[in-house]
Amino acid sequence: MKRKNYLTMLAVVGVAIGLLYACKRSGEMSPSLDLGSGNSVHGQILTKEGLGVSNGWLKFSSIESFNNTMNILHEKFQEPAKLSGWESGYNQKGFSSLRKTYEEIDADTSEHRKAPTVDSLIKTNQLLDCPDSWFATVLSKDGFIQIADTVYSFKPGNEKGEAYAIPVKGIKELLNNVHPAHIKGSKLHFTSFLKIPFIRWPEQGNEHIGPIRLSICATSGPSMPNFWGQSGGDIYAGDNGDTFPEHNGRTVKLNYHRWRVGYIFYASTGVRMKMWKHTRFAGWQSVTYADQMTMEACVKGYAAQAGIAPYPFTSSTSPTWPGFTKYAENNFEKTLKWVGSPIFSEILLEHFNFHFYLNYRGRIVERSIRQ
Repeated sequence: MKRKNYLTMLAVVGVAIGLLYACKRSGEMSPSLDLGSGNSVHGQILTKEGLGVSNGWLKFSSIESFNNTMNILHEKFQEPAKLSGWESGYNQKGFSSLRKTYEEIDADTSEHRKAPTVDSLIKTNQLLDCPDSWFATVLSKDGFIQIADTVYSFKPGNEKGEAYAIPVKGIKELLNNVHPAHIKGSKLHFTSFLKIPFIRWPEQGNEHIGPIRLSICATSGPSMPNFWGQSGGDIYAGDNGDTFPEHNGRTVKLNYHRWRVGYIFYASTGVRMKMWKHTRFAGWQSVTYADQMTMEACVKGYAAQAGIAPYPFTSSTSPTWPGFTKYAENNFEKTLKWVGSPIFSEILLEHFNFHFYLNYRGRIVERSIRQ
């Protein structure tokens, strides 16, 4: 009964936000621009997909253009390592993504590196933490993206991250380093980066060490508690208790997590497992490789967007995606579900199952969780 009431309330809120947004757009912001193939607006050329580069960030002509691009990224660039190939064409026009920034910061893998790593910068709230590599690919290195007549700004914060929707008429102030909070017409959102404790699996759901016992999409029991952020943990040893062999004398760990994040107009949920090595001075870097990684996951829940009632979905990934029999890997990641709409996007979790297997220099780790 509680879930039914919650979904009904969410549907009403979503529709109301959609209607309110439609009214306010006409009153507070510049009219939406109809940008077709080859059209030029203020000297900016957009492609036939309605996508171009402006002021160092990606500029989409509409939410439909954004969604089409995300579909392409998720369907044709399924492995995060391939995303740089898509981005390269826009790099030549002055765009550099947050995902690429992560790569560049951690490009120095020398033993005596002293510059802060991505991990240490995120932990000290100096760098935006975006667990979804596909969304990190369309965000600029400074956390900006433009859709139609709105520029969105995403920045880390001490307690709550800052997310702003800024009308295009405020771009000049934005480029002059005026804080979004001081730009007329900008709207503040706290939906994106509310920090939560790193929840350990035994505290939620049914954890099992060893091979998976049931189908990955088998579910039972009540709906799981929803969370914003990342839920998972770190493993430093095989299931037999033997610690992972050191990498050049430095400690090694496996980090695994499920994420559920929201960025005003975009929300996603997914899974990742990643190997890390501790550097001598600068923090953790993902520069060590496992001999073998496989993973599978299944999520069930509801997706919601402005003006549309929440709808149920089930999404899963298997060990054969996208060739999880390969060796020498250090990062496997999969977005299981995403949704994009003009101002309100939400994913509600009911069940989230995750199973993975790791072989790191003979140390075997296998976990499964059902919620």
